[in-house]
Amino acid sequence: MKLVGRQGTRLELRLVGYHHPDDRYDPWDSNTLLVAVRVLTPDGSWDVVDPCLTTWEAGHLIQWLAALGGRPDLLGGRLNEPNVTFTARASAGADDAITVEASFELELRPPWLGSGNLAVELDVDRHQLTAAAADLKADLAAYPQRGDDPTL
Repeated sequence: MKLVGRQGTRLELRLVGYHHPDDRYDPWDSNTLLVAVRVLTPDGSWDVVDPCLTTWEAGHLIQWLAALGGRPDLLGGRLNEPNVTFTARASAGADDAITVEASFELELRPPWLGSGNLAVELDVDRHQLTAAAADLKADLAAYPQRGDDPTL
């Protein structure tokens, strides 16, 4: 998925594999995905691959992105791994724009960041959100959920 903010920021996420491809029994380990992350901000850019989503979290993120245009309050807070957090709000002054904020912590922090965490704001239109959901859904099709979601 790719989100390009009107202010020049950029976020790309690609699912690139299972973190533990041979584990088919542990509900957490067998469903943790490796995610390639690329971020561009005015302060710098970075690329990292990190096991920061599970299959069901990726599914929730897809649903959130697809529905975001009508309800920017659908998802907030952390995922299982606290490395990345997504929130959203309506953009000021633009009817079709949503501001998505991605916050990066721990292993997903850029190497050039001294201390603290980094939040990247992306002012995007609803079409980008729909396209990002479709891209992430296509990625997730290659990595089906193994067993039941233990968070339910």
